[in-house]
Amino acid sequence: KVLAGVYPISQLQEPYSAVGYLASRLPLPPLLQLRPPSAAAGWTAWDICEAWAEKRGYKTAKAARNDVYRAANSILRLAAEGRLRLCLRPPGYAAQKGEPPPHPT
Repeated sequence: KVLAGVYPISQLQEPYSAVGYLASRLPLPPLLQLRPPSAAAGWTAWDICEAWAEKRGYKTAKAARNDVYRAANSILRLAAEGRLRLCLRPPGYAAQKGEPPPHPT
């Protein structure tokens, strides 16, 4: 709902799962030109948000830590505005690509 623009991004309490959904369908680290995480396990939604916060300079007011919540919202806004293109094909599209559509009988 968030990526479709139906639900407002600003009202999300936990935007990291939406970033994880986006990251599972798009190569976000190369698109956003992020540094690899220190752990060898690979990218998680939190790692992507933290790297984006570091790159953009998003810091919390009191402790001056990376503001991952703001970074997650920023990534979701990029997708909602169309700067990160997400294209989902209908189920079975690739299998039927060369075949004509079925005729109703």
